Amino acid sequence: QMCIRDRSTQSTGTMNEAHKVRELLTRLPELHGLQKLPVMNELLDLADDADQDEIGKSFINSGLKPIFDVCKLGDFKEENSESEHILLRRKALKVISLLIEEDLLQSSLVEQGVLPIILRIIYHSPPTTERRSAVRSLWFITENAILRDEVIKLIDGRKEWDDAKINILSNPVSVEEKDWFLAILKFLGFIPFTPASGTVFYDNLEDFPFVKDLEAKYSVIKQEFQFLFDKLVAWPEKYLCQKGWDVFGLYAFQNKLDHNCKLCPETSKALENVPGMVTAMFSCLQPKTHIKPHTGYYQYSEKILRCHLAIKVPSGCVLKVNGIERTWQEGKCMIFDDTFYHEAWNKSNELRVVLMIDFMYSRSDKCMKPNQSLGSKDDIALISKDLLETLNSYGKTENFKEKPIGYTPSITN
Repeated sequence: QMCIRDRSTQSTGTMNEAHKVRELLTRLPELHGLQKLPVMNELLDLADDADQDEIGKSFINSGLKPIFDVCKLGDFKEENSESEHILLRRKALKVISLLIEEDLLQSSLVEQGVLPIILRIIYHSPPTTERRSAVRSLWFITENAILRDEVIKLIDGRKEWDDAKINILSNPVSVEEKDWFLAILKFLGFIPFTPASGTVFYDNLEDFPFVKDLEAKYSVIKQEFQFLFDKLVAWPEKYLCQKGWDVFGLYAFQNKLDHNCKLCPETSKALENVPGMVTAMFSCLQPKTHIKPHTGYYQYSEKILRCHLAIKVPSGCVLKVNGIERTWQEGKCMIFDDTFYHEAWNKSNELRVVLMIDFMYSRSDKCMKPNQSLGSKDDIALISKDLLETLNSYGKTENFKEKPIGYTPSITN
């Protein structure tokens, strides 16, 4: 009962704070000069809790124009760091920066017009904490592959961007500002990616005889997947993707998920014919979803290669590994080494689905090693406690999700 009351109190507090956000954003345009400062301080405190769903949504749903307007106050070349315009702009930029940290809010911020505000400050502000804050915000946005095109549209061919590039790199406010800006340039493709050495994609699929059998069973695998929509589970590692990466597990680190395999028996049979198969799942990316750059698991990925059998791939879907971008072809396999940094995105309005398979492989011997051990259960548990707990819960109906959007259960898709 105590826990129930605590959760109820927390929920009520969150709703009250969400209402407070709406009230403050309504009041802000009615105030003048330093009258705005107490309101901005309150908004700043509330933005610090934007990771709480209702509060973040309240900022977005109320409209951020009042905060954007504060960012435009005064002359950016003003030298008095304690002027009212600079004080207010700093607060407004801090609010924006806190909101942009939340992946689920970034698209809405861009839709409401945050990019021109950020770029204006980067273009015209001297090397101050204001510019540093704006660069940090742009770094968060360009980290999101779905939003990079929007940035490029605004900066492409602009002399202000070229000038800002020189100013920031030659006279940064801090080491962090320079690092953030270099990362922005890399995200946007202005600085060439320096790849790590080694084989990234294994294009000679004849070295992997199981591929032919998998591709031959593509249609039946696809058909079985169409009955799994309401059984997808959100990927647990939210630091890679807060929302929109959903999976249906079949094998987890050499452990067969019996309940799930029974729901797609032909897919399960096909997987059993993959020598050294250790992990397998349907991996789904919802529309406008980005999985951030990451590498595979320590003491696991060094022993495996990853295969994707493309089930449903609309245009605008990309896998990027070690700086190399590839797209999938429905019914075909792609094999790559996930020890390299890799990311994936879906810019379309439809669901992307692949059957993901990890199988044992020796890089030194350049061959499959079906009898190689992954290690003890304790070793495997080090991979990801949250992941293992989620995989173990796959058969429980209370954890199933609603049907994803953008994919009609028909084999003609």
